[in-house]
Amino acid sequence: MTETNRFMEAEQYMESCLSLFLMNKTEQALKVIEKAIECDPNFAEAYNKKGDCLLKLGRIEEALKCYLKSQELNPNIQNNYYDLGRTYLLLGDYTNSLANFKKAYDMKPQDDIHAFIGKIYFDQNMIDEAKQSFENLLIGNSSDPKDSIKNELKATNSNTMANYYYAQILQRIGKDDEAKQYFNRIIEKYSRLVRSKPDLAEGYYYIGKCSYYIGDDEKAEENLKLAIKYDTDAISNHYSFDMFYSDAEAFAALAEIQARRGKSSEAKENILKALALEPNNKKLQETKMKLGF
Repeated sequence: MTETNRFMEAEQYMESCLSLFLMNKTEQALKVIEKAIECDPNFAEAYNKKGDCLLKLGRIEEALKCYLKSQELNPNIQNNYYDLGRTYLLLGDYTNSLANFKKAYDMKPQDDIHAFIGKIYFDQNMIDEAKQSFENLLIGNSSDPKDSIKNELKATNSNTMANYYYAQILQRIGKDDEAKQYFNRIIEKYSRLVRSKPDLAEGYYYIGKCSYYIGDDEKAEENLKLAIKYDTDAISNHYSFDMFYSDAEAFAALAEIQARRGKSSEAKENILKALALEPNNKKLQETKMKLGF
């Protein structure tokens, strides 16, 4: 086979992979993109897409290696830095995550990068910095943070993510009424989605989480159970509007609400399920201790 034919075949495998990936046939997509790399070992975009497949399957460290390889082959692909930022965030490496998101933003400014940077600060309990990042996205040049409350929740991925975490910040600083408006808007958005797709695990998860934050415990437990019910073995990390959670986090969230409702035995069972999936996850270990198990 000539070099030109190998490159053409690699491109065809890439197209097939993209189609399979969009249909959530991730295992098949992974096998196909590996064939693209066999045809062209220097195909940077193929390594990036392989990383996407591995990330979706929960194979985070393997995904990281693919994104780094793609970056090595072509340091001018902005998406590599963006994906490295997401992957390091999943691994809890906030320093490298922040550095890569900033590099991605320098190469191509994207609103959703503000949301991810805000999430990095949020996870480190840097509330003022997180608040500022989310307001850069949600409010822009407005001097009044309340302006964001007056606007309809936009349909963009980044705004959904920013609203979700911004609501939690408002709640932390005692602005419960404003926070509740954000949470209810997200609940309404995901409620529309699950009506059109009743097996959408991610929809139930975020309805459950938002219900938990506003104190609707019964609704929270009901929806988190549905999130677990409609989970599939093929997906370990769930993505929705630039937000992500793992199967383990779904069990932990259910454990937290059950503990708050006095269902200790069920809560213990679910936090142990979470830790069985991710035994080295420090956040889950802290949740177990907080629940008293």
